[in-house]
Amino acid sequence: MDNDDLRELGARLEAHGLTVAIDQPKRQLNVSNPLNGRLSEQISAVDAHYVTSFAYEIGERGREEDCAERIARILAVGPTTKASAA
Repeated sequence: MDNDDLRELGARLEAHGLTVAIDQPKRQLNVSNPLNGRLSEQISAVDAHYVTSFAYEIGERGREEDCAERIARILAVGPTTKASAA
């Protein structure tokens, strides 16, 4: 897994309204809810999977959109739907 995967996941998280910082040497994303900074998580790339700082597996490489939705729910940001966007 390379840093392009992290950038892809980071972009998808930003699309959910989350704040993202990439720590490339550690292969890690620092993600937070901009409305409540205490709602934050560190997502690491471990082998072919993304995991939280508590070793909770979020999903696998190649499924960045699914992973982004899971992380958004963990950080209290629901999925964006056409109905909620209107």
